[in-house]
Amino acid sequence: MNFLSDQELINLCREGKPEAFTVLYERYRQTIMNFAYRILRDSHLSADVLQETFIYVFKKLPTYESRAKFTTLLFQVARHISFNKLKKIKHLKIQPLPEEISGPDTEINSNPEKILQNEEIGKNIAGALKQLPLLYREVINLRIIQNLPYREISAILDCPLGTVKSRLHNGLEMLRTYLRSKIEQNKE
Repeated sequence: MNFLSDQELINLCREGKPEAFTVLYERYRQTIMNFAYRILRDSHLSADVLQETFIYVFKKLPTYESRAKFTTLLFQVARHISFNKLKKIKHLKIQPLPEEISGPDTEINSNPEKILQNEEIGKNIAGALKQLPLLYREVINLRIIQNLPYREISAILDCPLGTVKSRLHNGLEMLRTYLRSKIEQNKE
């Protein structure tokens, strides 16, 4: 079943084949978990978002009309649930990304100097991302980390395409500024 398209799996779900939904879940589980984590910065809350997202989608599948990609629905639901959780949290705990989310970089693991350099760059970028307002961080996450097209991001965020592009541009400029200042600080 792994070779079937999302729409084919949705059709099988509607026909009463729960294993098709399991395939959809396994296909997008880590992606939605990562997405929620980048908003909430809490692995337990992200796991809750994952579960709530798929429960919601499972209940909606019988009436789901595929006007957009299935992933657009998943990201929209996960985003909505994540923001509802954010509203309930007064103080966010910022923590480094766990390895299962950030993933090891096997290409550089053979050179210890590159590992240290990559870890330092990763810390600087993660620190810079934490400094960004959520609306910029969210667009950068969807475009650069999730590699979604602009139109899908526009649908997920329910905002015009131009807004998505300007938020991405402004967010990347903020990142550049922050990283340049870190480089200057390190030179001193």
